[in-house]
Amino acid sequence: MVTIEVNGERYFTVKQFAEATKRSEQNIRFLMSYGNRIRKLKTVYIAGKPLIPYSELTEYPFTLPGRNSTEIYHYNEKGNVVSEDIREVQNQSIHPSTKSL
Repeated sequence: MVTIEVNGERYFTVKQFAEATKRSEQNIRFLMSYGNRIRKLKTVYIAGKPLIPYSELTEYPFTLPGRNSTEIYHYNEKGNVVSEDIREVQNQSIHPSTKSL
């Protein structure tokens, strides 16, 4: 996978990220501007050009189409899809630690 390196950090262009995730450039731009029901795609503008940090490939929670879908997925370092249940992720963010008093 070809990436751009700026100040020691790796970035994708919109086209490269679209190819890596098998999505259209238009869809990637939508995720940058509006996001999905979880969050927006992190973007850095360098010299007016939008770049996506390499870490977003493994951290961004992609969702399946439809309101009732409870599955999210992301890519691992090898480019394989890893899926999770959205309810588990939401519970982790609401209750990051459960301590007994």
